Amino acid sequence: MARLMVHRNILKNFHRLPSKVQKRVSELIEEFQRDPHSEAIGLHPLKEAMLDPKVRGVTKLPDGYRAIVIAPEKGDTYLLVYIDAHDRAYAWAKNKRFEVHEMTGVFQVFDAEEVQNVASAAPQPTTAPTEYALSRLSDDDLFTAGVPRPLIPAVRSIHSDTGLDALSDYLPPDCRDVLYGLAAGMTMDDALNEMLGAAPAPEEVAPASPGDFTRIQESPNFDLVLVEGEEELKSILQGPLEEWRIFLHPYQRKLVTWKTKGPMNVTGAAGTGKTVALMHRAVNLARGLSDPAERVLVTTFTTNLSVTIKHLMQRLAPEVASRIEVTNLHALARTICSRAGWKGRIAEDEEIGHIWEEVWLGHTEELAMPKDELRREYDQVIEPNGIDEEEVYLSTVRSGRPRISRPQRRAAWLVFRAFQRGLKKRNMLTFEGAIHEARLAVEQGRFARYAHVLVDEAQDFSLEALRLIRAISPIGEEHPDPLCLVGDGHQRIYRSRIPMSRAGIDIRGRSRRLKINYRTSEQIRQFAQGILKGVEIDDLDGGVITTVGDHSVFKGPEPIIEKCDGKAEADAIVSWVKSLMESNGLATHEICVTPYKSTTRTALTAAGIATFELKPHEEDPGSDEAGVRLGTMKRIKGLEFRAVAMACADASDPMNHLDEADIRDRCERYVAATRAREHLLVTIRA
Repeated sequence: MARLMVHRNILKNFHRLPSKVQKRVSELIEEFQRDPHSEAIGLHPLKEAMLDPKVRGVTKLPDGYRAIVIAPEKGDTYLLVYIDAHDRAYAWAKNKRFEVHEMTGVFQVFDAEEVQNVASAAPQPTTAPTEYALSRLSDDDLFTAGVPRPLIPAVRSIHSDTGLDALSDYLPPDCRDVLYGLAAGMTMDDALNEMLGAAPAPEEVAPASPGDFTRIQESPNFDLVLVEGEEELKSILQGPLEEWRIFLHPYQRKLVTWKTKGPMNVTGAAGTGKTVALMHRAVNLARGLSDPAERVLVTTFTTNLSVTIKHLMQRLAPEVASRIEVTNLHALARTICSRAGWKGRIAEDEEIGHIWEEVWLGHTEELAMPKDELRREYDQVIEPNGIDEEEVYLSTVRSGRPRISRPQRRAAWLVFRAFQRGLKKRNMLTFEGAIHEARLAVEQGRFARYAHVLVDEAQDFSLEALRLIRAISPIGEEHPDPLCLVGDGHQRIYRSRIPMSRAGIDIRGRSRRLKINYRTSEQIRQFAQGILKGVEIDDLDGGVITTVGDHSVFKGPEPIIEKCDGKAEADAIVSWVKSLMESNGLATHEICVTPYKSTTRTALTAAGIATFELKPHEEDPGSDEAGVRLGTMKRIKGLEFRAVAMACADASDPMNHLDEADIRDRCERYVAATRAREHLLVTIRA
């Protein structure tokens, strides 16, 4: 029985096909697998018209449309790669090659003549060619890196990053990514593993020739999905087509299915697909549950991201979504406390203020430090570390806090104990206090552990929160895949650095990093990275990450930096929004302005442009509701838009004095910038 694999571009552009063509393609997929040579399909060779003899045309489509199918030289797996009107379909395929790379096993589509022309037109470097990393590679090295043999001469003519950038859009994505890694100084093994997700294909999977598709499903796969029939195609296409549901980079797929005996850790800059990999891993683990009572937990730091993930999970795998509990950290803590018998409630900010006032009135001794500093000490040291004993406080590492003496700590502890007693008297907990109590409840056996736990935004979890996560995961129970932590030190906007090991979470040898950015253009990625220039980014366990080889898969316009102040800022944003809508065809829901400013909203409304305020605990309705999105920088974390404006013209905004800014403020602005896919406007003080 023949198999038909469908290329990403078919699914991505399926909605643009006439409805009659869509219907017929759905039928053809099922018919094809019964008999690809049936007259009802009209599969025929195009040897004289095409450079690649494997190209076939499918004639039995309505309205003069044609499908391009690649026939195998060996095996019975065919590849449906393109659908368009007759002339456009054949013109698209005419000069292309469709091959499985014999070293990596990856399916590649390329036009060798086009690549050579681009390479010849690339600017030549002023330095000697031998100084460039790729210039030192042999033809065999380049082939090992995944470069198709017909493209090796073109790649050999590139002697600078500028030349590689010019060529990158025309190379197969797998070899492009590996070449970026090599150009950045990575070894061949590291570039293949971190960019491709695999070393050269094992002998049993490696194709016998570029036209051997026999084992193509078992090789790293960028753009192909096996569609079993009409019903599966309908399932894939139901609702909006989101590529993240169907296609994963081979390295992401490797992380999704990775079997571990202990906790694993995944890091990566914004836009590298960490959350996507986490969701697919959660589904993979849920499908493997054998006990009907077992559950998978997915938890995040922010409420809004957990709401978003919950909805996405339902779309990704509705058949197992009920076995995956998705919640944010604080809701998880409240649930555990409640089920363990706690009948109190979380204190509001105003109530916390009243308790502190009561503490000040009742404290007759001289304070160890000013009141504001004592509160900061409690919020940044006592609460996040789950400290409820004086001796523990005396020995606690106070990262990022001013040094104080041991006697000062003893004096401060009297104040902290009084505050904790004030909460207890009212049967209240702070959010961090609830996390502490939840951890104790789990450790005392008053709340059942989950079969698997997955954590997003791990960089913002406090020490006590990480201890809670460790407690509710089956670490140490000989249970496979107990815990998966996903995070990014670039996006730490709530906490100081806390190594996982301090919480008893040992990720040594089980930590991986994603390097390929799918969300933001290379121009925006570089700008955002510049916001954190000079800042060491940690790997969530005390080490420092390297951004060598990090890159985006597409390019876009340079970010716009506009100097203005007062009303001019709102006018500049309105003008930019109008330009995006009129010249680039963006809808209002694809544009976001942050932080929220009433002057911006008033100006947009006055210009006749709808606005929509993003609020806590609510999912962005997307195309269902028009309006330029307005929200705080923290609120838009986890979201993405085609265009983002960062309104930073206030003199006090950290964007105007990055060298002096607090690292969390810089991280917050990094997060805001990386919400933009294609367009970024930053207003700064004139």
